[in-house]
Amino acid sequence: MFALLGDIQFDLIGYFDGFESTFGANYAEHGLIHGKPHLQRVGDNLDEIRIALSFHFKYCDPEAELLKLRTALAARQAMALVFGNGDYKGWFVLTTVEATSKQTDTSGTVMALDANITLREFAGDKKRPLNPPAVKPKVPPVAAKAAKAVARAPTAAGAATGSAIQSAAKSVRKIIKQGVAYANQARTAIRIATDTVQAAKRLTHDPAGALEQIGGIVGDLQRASGPLAKLGSVLAPLAEPLPDVVSVIRASSTALDSVRDAKHALASANLGNIGQVLDTTLSNLTSAGEAFLDAEPAISRLAARVITRAD
Repeated sequence: MFALLGDIQFDLIGYFDGFESTFGANYAEHGLIHGKPHLQRVGDNLDEIRIALSFHFKYCDPEAELLKLRTALAARQAMALVFGNGDYKGWFVLTTVEATSKQTDTSGTVMALDANITLREFAGDKKRPLNPPAVKPKVPPVAAKAAKAVARAPTAAGAATGSAIQSAAKSVRKIIKQGVAYANQARTAIRIATDTVQAAKRLTHDPAGALEQIGGIVGDLQRASGPLAKLGSVLAPLAEPLPDVVSVIRASSTALDSVRDAKHALASANLGNIGQVLDTTLSNLTSAGEAFLDAEPAISRLAARVITRAD
């Protein structure tokens, strides 16, 4: 998960395509008869954040994601903005939502859309400021159980002690964050590789031109296979206490097999079979993407546990 806005989850399957922040201060200008005016600071401006989002049917339901934003806009409620690394940005209201449909099917169902949203800082009542969400309380029971599992792993010191368990508890959040980061990196690379293959397929009337795209596709697959190979080993110590981890590890293994199959298919590409090779590669990448799509609820729950410290 990239961030939480209230209870709206943002991730790379419905990904941030741009992020702009505006900060400022107000100054009153006092004119003088002689010389230039003087400036006097009279207060700060509210922070404003503009986010560009992209939604595609292969990774989410674009219309459902847009509905979440419209519902949040209509609710007129301040929402906490917290990034996946636990960085709390403050409370914001959603002031504008702009959406552009990029692709529809023959019945008018939206297949892909871009959205631009604007968040404006909500200062609230200074006498009763809004508290940040629970991003740094004590480790909850589930995390504590996970920490004990980590502590049971072999260490240079031998058997886990009380201090080792305490240290392991602090590392649980870091482990989950790293695992989610690898998952996001892999899914992004798979998405980019899929787009590149689809672009290459449009060049099949020019086999030589399509063949020139193979190097770029292989590079995208390499960027996907790296984090996929690391994901399982990183999360393995938490598989017993956190069932969601098992789903993510299984998805990463399936996706890695599909990516490797895609790389194997590309290795045999030539002018005579480039069309068939691209079809096979696209099929493998679709399987890899679907594996992560099935595991998305588990990934989101893990990321949300890191951000909110929910049990």
